[in-house]
Amino acid sequence: MNFLPVVVYSILYAAINVSGAALIKSDLKNQTLAGLSDYFFFLIRWRVIAGFALVFLSAIILIKALSIAKISLVNPMATGINFGFTLMAGYFVFQERITISHYIGLALILGGILIISLAERAAA
Repeated sequence: MNFLPVVVYSILYAAINVSGAALIKSDLKNQTLAGLSDYFFFLIRWRVIAGFALVFLSAIILIKALSIAKISLVNPMATGINFGFTLMAGYFVFQERITISHYIGLALILGGILIISLAERAAA
């Protein structure tokens, strides 16, 4: 199995997914959705619609990755990369504080992805 396409699809999935989520989050700044009408008017904003479109596109990319590799490889890899991109978006775009726990968690996730990838290569 060629792992490069799986890695590329996982990175594309994560980048597009986090971009969509960031668009949605950007319209939520300093806002609380209290009632049904708040949700309705929130969901028809262009940034929110564009954000959902990006999340949908990322799902299509994830499906493509799943079509060429095992779920036991694709899902942890895509999720781990997504977590890393989410931390970066939180820090750089939303000025969120990242603690040592975040870094430890990311290192453990990436280490797990590496171990799974090595195991898949050995089994192939």
